[in-house]
Amino acid sequence: MIDTYLDTAITAVRKSGGILTEYFQRLHDCRNKNVNIRDLVTEVDILSERSIKKIIRDAFPEHSIIAEESDTERKDPERVWHVDPLDGTVNYSQGIPLCAVSVALEERGVLAAGAIYNPFAEELYFAARGKGAFCNGEAIRVSDKNRFQDGLYVAAFSSAAGPDKIKEYLAFGAVNDASRGALRIGSAAVALCYLARGRIDGFWSKDLNSWDLAAGILLVREAAGRATGTLGRDYDFSQSLLIASNGSTHEALAGVLSAQGVD
Repeated sequence: MIDTYLDTAITAVRKSGGILTEYFQRLHDCRNKNVNIRDLVTEVDILSERSIKKIIRDAFPEHSIIAEESDTERKDPERVWHVDPLDGTVNYSQGIPLCAVSVALEERGVLAAGAIYNPFAEELYFAARGKGAFCNGEAIRVSDKNRFQDGLYVAAFSSAAGPDKIKEYLAFGAVNDASRGALRIGSAAVALCYLARGRIDGFWSKDLNSWDLAAGILLVREAAGRATGTLGRDYDFSQSLLIASNGSTHEALAGVLSAQGVD
C-alpha cells in the first residue's frame, strides 16, 4: 500500500507543478500590466490545492486531508494527507523560482510517503517509510560533515510577529557566526530537500504548519538524517520547534539555538 500512497503523492505534485509553471509566466505579464499580484498568487494556490485534493480523493476517498488553503477534511483519523500547494509563496510572487509543491501521508501518526516537486529546477524528491529518499529517481543521502563550523544551515521563521521574535533573529546570527553560514531561502520544503540531498547540513524552523514540513521531514529521515523538536524528542506536529540535520551536527545546532532561547 505504501507504494500506492507514494504514487499518489508523486502524481499530485507533478500535476500541480505544471500549474505553478503555467501561472509563473502570467505572473510576470501581470506585473508589467500593474495587475494585483496577490490575487493571481491566491488563484494559483487554490488551483494547485484543488488539483491535489482531487487526485487524493479519487484514490483514497476515505482519507483525511489537511491543506493550507481550505478547511480540513476530517474522515479517517489514522490516514491524513498534509498538502502545501505552493511552498515559497513570497518567492513565487516576486518571480523567484525557488518554491515547491509538497504532499505527504501520515498513517497512524507516522509519516508513510511524501513528495516535493520544484518544477522550475525540475527536481522531484520523494520518499516512503523504510525505502529511502530519492531525487529524480536517484537515491540521496545527507552530508557527511561532522564539524558544526563546516556546515551550512537554513532557517525558516513564521511570518507572525511577537515579543520572542528577537530570539530567532539572534539565533540566526549566532549560527551564521559559528559556521560556514546561515541562510533563509523562503521555502521550508525546498530547504529540507536540500538537507536530504546533502546540499546543506542543518535546518530549523519555528511555528510552521504540518503541510510545510511533513514531506520534507520524511525525506530527511529516509536520507539518514535526524529531525527533533524540543529537548531532543523526535519531532511531531504538536511541537513548534523543528531541528533537522545530517545527524553529526545536530547537537551543536540544537545547543546554539537553545543558548539564544529558541526552544
